Amino acid sequence: MPLKDSYCLQWLRENLLLILIMVGVLIGFLFGILVNDTVQNSTDPTPKEAAMYISFPGEIFLRMLKLIILPLIVSSIIVAVAVLDNKSTGKLGKRAVIYYMSTTVLAVILGIVLVSSIKPGATKSAGKSEEQQHVEAVHSIFDLIRNCFPDNLVGAAFQSTSTKFTKKPKGFKFTNKSVEDYKNSAKNLTKLLRNGFLNPWSVSYNQNVFQMIEESGSDYEYDGLKTDGRLNIIGILVFSIAFGIILSKMGERGRPMTQWFSIMLEVTMKLVEIIMWFSPIGICSLIAGKLAGMEDIKDNLESLGLYMLTVIVGLLIHALITLPIIYFVIVRKNPLYFFFGMGSALLTAFGTSSSAATMPVTLKCLEQKNNIDPRVAQFVIPIGATVNMDGTALYEAVAPIFIAQRHYGGSVDFGKTLLVCITATIASIGAAGIPSAGLVTMILVLQAVGLPSDDIALIVAVDWFLDRIRTTVNVWGDSLGAAIVEHLSRKDLLAFDSQLTSRCDNPYLA
Repeated sequence: MPLKDSYCLQWLRENLLLILIMVGVLIGFLFGILVNDTVQNSTDPTPKEAAMYISFPGEIFLRMLKLIILPLIVSSIIVAVAVLDNKSTGKLGKRAVIYYMSTTVLAVILGIVLVSSIKPGATKSAGKSEEQQHVEAVHSIFDLIRNCFPDNLVGAAFQSTSTKFTKKPKGFKFTNKSVEDYKNSAKNLTKLLRNGFLNPWSVSYNQNVFQMIEESGSDYEYDGLKTDGRLNIIGILVFSIAFGIILSKMGERGRPMTQWFSIMLEVTMKLVEIIMWFSPIGICSLIAGKLAGMEDIKDNLESLGLYMLTVIVGLLIHALITLPIIYFVIVRKNPLYFFFGMGSALLTAFGTSSSAATMPVTLKCLEQKNNIDPRVAQFVIPIGATVNMDGTALYEAVAPIFIAQRHYGGSVDFGKTLLVCITATIASIGAAGIPSAGLVTMILVLQAVGLPSDDIALIVAVDWFLDRIRTTVNVWGDSLGAAIVEHLSRKDLLAFDSQLTSRCDNPYLA
């Protein structure tokens, strides 16, 4: 009995934050739904102001998360690239890098295809008050390249560059309007006058029709460049990657700087852990405020269900079809047997929601149950736990487009889709293997695309569950990667072993 009590206490201690977040999500949902009618019928304060009061603690929580985005992404990318570049000088590392990048890009593309096809954010209420800015494919690519090379690194921390277009009418036309439709409605008449001009010669007391002068189509003309107040994520990522590569090539001279960024990353991670203890209250507040401020709450909940379905279907396709096919084509073995051998690691990943915490179990399953060479497993898995995040990449591709669809009524332009693809791929490399790290980098991707991060409230409501599934996919991808790299490197490993046959104390020959 004491042992059972001790086990329960240990389990509660290890999962306390998760339990509190789940309680916060539940309370936020219930409270937001219960007060929705009251908030929507409120006149003083207005519905929008009342929702702001409810979500204020969540706003503070989001501001704390945004605060650590810059040091987190800079330190994690520099450290990850510095380590990866040192390792990738050999054939083993090059094969691992190719596998990492290929599967991550495939996951992002799959996520974008699914969310663009299913359109979970294209609800009835989406895009009513928001107008999507005019964007052209060529200029989107140019803007992306411009932002890759910021002219001021400090400025990149708070502004991005984009092409400016000016809307100009192609021509004008006369349109007849009925007096009966507008004479008794000040609202309709005001709306009409905002969209055109009254023809003064058409007004007569004896007629029931008057004429409006309206635009007959419009064009957008290039009007130079503009800067907006959002973080230039692409520029900072490119600089961090270049900095990490050069730092690693400096060898011993660059080691103190690498250690400095490692310490910076560790400190930032500690801050993330502290901030996450505010998440139960913050998440509860965000969800309650978002639900309380919704005009059509049923429609929005249906949209959230479709979003969950899109992410889960994408993760299952990637984990059960894409990755096993790659494994079978290269290794020529049944991936089902390998899957059963990784059972303990996959269950641990689902339970802990952390690929880093699962690492010891992953190594044990690879080496003891699937007979993967320890040298390969111990090389691929630690790096993979940091830079190979297929599930996270897919999730970070789906969520921003889902939010963009809610803003723009289901249509997302080529420029935003391209930016999401690139940012999600790179950001997933910097997503450390800790619980809810994807939530932190999600804010980064949203800012890169220029979407409001307060819309993350709906995503947060189901993130605790989706985080476990995508972490399991991350560990599964790392494990298959170890098997694939070992198969491709078998000749190199045998050649290396043949040179050491005289060394009886070699642990790999024991």
